[in-house]
Amino acid sequence: MSPQTRQCDVLVIGTGGAGLTAAITAKKAGLSVLIAEKDRVFGGTTATSGGGLWVPGTGKSAELGEKIGETDSRERAQHYLEIEAGQRLNPAKIAAFLDDGPRMIEFLERETHVRFMVMPFPDYHSEQEGASSIRSLFTVPISADEVGPALVNLKRELPQTSFLGMTMRSGAEVQLFFSATRSFGAFRHVSARMLRHIWDMLRHGESRTLTTGRALVARLGRSAHELGIPMLLSSPARALIREGEAVTGAMLETPEGPLKVTAGAVILAAGGYARDPRRRLAEHPEPVNRLPLISPVPAGNTGDSANMAEAVGARFQSNGANAGAWMPVSQMPGIDDFTGVWPHLVDRYKPGFIIVLPDGKRCVNESASYNDLGEQMIAAMAARGASHGWIIGEGPAVRRWGIGFQKPWPIPQGKLLRNGYLLKANSLEALARKAGIDPETLTETVATFNSHARNGEDPAFHRGRAPYDRYHGDASHKPNPALGPLASGPYYAVKIHVGEIGNFKGIATDENAQVLDRSDRPIPCLYAVGNDMANAFGGSYPGAGGTLGPGMTFAYRAARHAASALSAKR
Repeated sequence: MSPQTRQCDVLVIGTGGAGLTAAITAKKAGLSVLIAEKDRVFGGTTATSGGGLWVPGTGKSAELGEKIGETDSRERAQHYLEIEAGQRLNPAKIAAFLDDGPRMIEFLERETHVRFMVMPFPDYHSEQEGASSIRSLFTVPISADEVGPALVNLKRELPQTSFLGMTMRSGAEVQLFFSATRSFGAFRHVSARMLRHIWDMLRHGESRTLTTGRALVARLGRSAHELGIPMLLSSPARALIREGEAVTGAMLETPEGPLKVTAGAVILAAGGYARDPRRRLAEHPEPVNRLPLISPVPAGNTGDSANMAEAVGARFQSNGANAGAWMPVSQMPGIDDFTGVWPHLVDRYKPGFIIVLPDGKRCVNESASYNDLGEQMIAAMAARGASHGWIIGEGPAVRRWGIGFQKPWPIPQGKLLRNGYLLKANSLEALARKAGIDPETLTETVATFNSHARNGEDPAFHRGRAPYDRYHGDASHKPNPALGPLASGPYYAVKIHVGEIGNFKGIATDENAQVLDRSDRPIPCLYAVGNDMANAFGGSYPGAGGTLGPGMTFAYRAARHAASALSAKR
C-alpha cells in the first residue's frame, strides 16, 4: 500500500521554541508550512524549561541597563563569547547570532503573541571579561484563557517543580516565596499570588497562569494556530528524502499511516539525542556515558534528527567543549520517568549546604551554574571512581530552603524519609553511615569547610566569589550570601546525580543553520536548529537561556534563508 502524500514549502520537525519560531517565521515570509511532532502534545523540551533566552543587544536589555546603571555592547558580548568558545570559536556563527538575536526578539514581539521581560541575571561566568547581567530575557506569563484552541494540546510543565499546582514565574519569585515571612513586600506578593491560585483551583481544578517555558510555547502555539499552520501530533519523522543534491522531504509515521511529505525545505528541531544510549556511549564522557540517564528531558529526544541526517550524508559534530548542558538532579524512588527527577536549582546555592562524593570529600563549587557544577562533578567522579554524589544540609537550612523534593517547613518529611529519598541523622557520622559515605572524612570535610565559611571564604573551590554565586545565595546572610557553615543538626542528605537538560554536540551546520555534509558543504534545503544543531558556542554555556537564545535565533535565520532560496527558484 502506497503512503499518503502531502506537499508544503517548509516542513518543520519538532515543536519546541526553535521549531515553532522557524515555522512562524517561514509562514510570515509567505511560505506554506507543516509541523510534525513525535509526541502527542506540543512544546518539546522548551515547555518544561525555565523559558529564558540569552540574547545580547536587545532593546529590553538596554532599557534595564539604563535603569540599573549597567551598559553593554556588541563588542563586549562578542569578547565574552570569544573567551567562552575558545579554540572552538566559529566567528561566522557568533556574528550571525549577535546580528539576528535582537532581530528575532523584535520579530516575535511585533508579529506574534510572544512577549518578553528582562530582569537582572548575571551571566554564568560573571567574573569573566565581557560578562553582563542584562542579557537574559524571560517570557511574560499568560492566562490559559488567552491561549485559545492551542491549549488543548499544550504540553504541561514539570509537575514536581510546582507547589500545590502552582509554578513560579521566575527565580526572583522563588526568592519572594522564601522571604514571605520576613518581608512585608514579599508577603503581599505571595498572598496575592496564592489567593489567585486558590481561586483558579476552586473554579478550574488547576492554575490558569502559564509561566516560564510553558508560557513561551503557549504564546508561540497560539500564534501558529492563528496563522493556520497545520501541526501533526503523534507523527514522528522516520526518514529524510534526498533526491540528487537536495533534501526534498521526509517520511512521517502518522496515526493514519505512513505519510510522504514533499517540501522545498526541511528544518530539523526535534530536541537532540539526550535519550539515545548508543550516541551517549560514544559522545558523552566517562562515567556518565555508561550510567542510566536521570533527566527531565522528554522521552522522545532519542536523536532521530541526527540519525536521519547522517543517513543522507550529514556530518555529526563531536568536538564541543561539553557534550551536554549538565544539571545536578536527584530521583524519587519508585518513579522512573521524568516526573521523578528533581533539578537542584535552589538548595545548593544557599548557605548551609555542600556536595560531597562517597569518599566524603567535596568536589565542586556548589554555587556555580548547573552546567559548570556538572562538568566539575563528572571530572571528580571519573578521577575518584564514583557514580553519584550527595547534597548535605544542616537542619536550619533545610527547614528554610528545603532540599530537593523536600519542601521547606512546615511541609512534612515523613514520606520522603520512609521511601529513602531523604536521609536524616542527628550527627554527621550517623548520616554518613546511612548514606555509605566515609564518616571520618565527611566530618573532617565539614569541619574544614565550616572554619572558612564562617568568614565567607572557600579556599578550595572559591564559592561565593563570583557575582553569579552571590546572586543565587541568601542576600540577608553575611558576610557571604553563598556560604554558611553546616553547624546545627539534624543533618540531611539526598543522593545527587549528573543529569542534563540537552546536548551540545549535534548536526554540523553553517551560520545559516544549513546542515553540512562530511566535506563541510551545505546539503541544499536541509537545516538543523535547537538541540539538533551542534552548539553555536562550541559547547559552552554563557548564561541563562544559553540554549533557547541561539536555538530560536538560528531557527529564525534558517526560515529566512529557506524563504530566500525558495523565492530564488520561483
